[in-house]
Amino acid sequence: MSGKKGRPRRPARTHPAPKKAATGPEPRRPFGSALFGSASSVMPPIGRSLGRGLLTVASSPALVVIAVVIVPLTWLTVLAIGFEGSPSRLVDVLALPPISTYFDLGTGASIVGVGPAFLIFTGVAIAIRSVVYAVLSGMIVEALEDGRVSTYGLLRGLRVIPTVIVVQIMSFSLIVAGNLVFPVLGPGIGFLAFVAALVGGLFFLGFAPTAAIRQGRGIAETVRRSARAAMLPGSRHLVFCSLYFFIALPVVVGFAPGGGDITANPTLATWIFALVVNVLHLGFMAALSYRWIVAEPSVPDQPTRRRQPARQPSARARGRR
Repeated sequence: MSGKKGRPRRPARTHPAPKKAATGPEPRRPFGSALFGSASSVMPPIGRSLGRGLLTVASSPALVVIAVVIVPLTWLTVLAIGFEGSPSRLVDVLALPPISTYFDLGTGASIVGVGPAFLIFTGVAIAIRSVVYAVLSGMIVEALEDGRVSTYGLLRGLRVIPTVIVVQIMSFSLIVAGNLVFPVLGPGIGFLAFVAALVGGLFFLGFAPTAAIRQGRGIAETVRRSARAAMLPGSRHLVFCSLYFFIALPVVVGFAPGGGDITANPTLATWIFALVVNVLHLGFMAALSYRWIVAEPSVPDQPTRRRQPARQPSARARGRR
């Protein structure tokens, strides 16, 4: 009997087969992934964005003070030029465009009617709001970057006033075009189309002020990059914009204390509610800025092109081989 008989045999070494290179077409992204976020994204989730935005505003006394000062100042100004209406409008004083633009148009129509004076009122409102919005954007970006607010953020905001003016004018044009075109579709579909246009305005233009502050590019390129960031796969940016629209109009306006009252002296509850809601508007503005800052390195300089899948050889071609 040989001594090798009782030893266990080692298994023969086998070399793994080389992996075949993938030659088939790449898996296609599900329909709507760039809008509704069905894939992973470089952009932070909505919850984290809102949390960071609200925390940034709440921890910056300068931003809170600005909101507290602007709301009553706006009310006194519109009263001085002849406004007679409900103080529930105060809840959207610092809303993001095009919702803020919609607020200005409604206020102007109730004061001066629709005519040449209305265009003058709208032009002045766009100019004033652009300055305020640009300054707030610069301060919010500085708060997100450095954790503080100073004159430097204010000056950075002033430099992007032209970009913000263009955003305001585009929002105004969107609302006017919607009022002229969408009623043809009927009361139901027309209203839904108008709402979709407002959401779409925020969707494509919302990142433009922050992009202008951070990168300093031309107006046209900044607006294009804002749209490209909105279309990043998995960003859920459409959900974010729809959530903001739903909160900014039907929710806060509907729950405003004394919403149906026409008075020049809002109640204390109305003032408190309006001030809190306008701070919330700044929180959404900061959330937008935070989402851009995180996703900025991944925003393409050129529009992304869909890669065409590789063509498979036909059965006749394979048979000739």
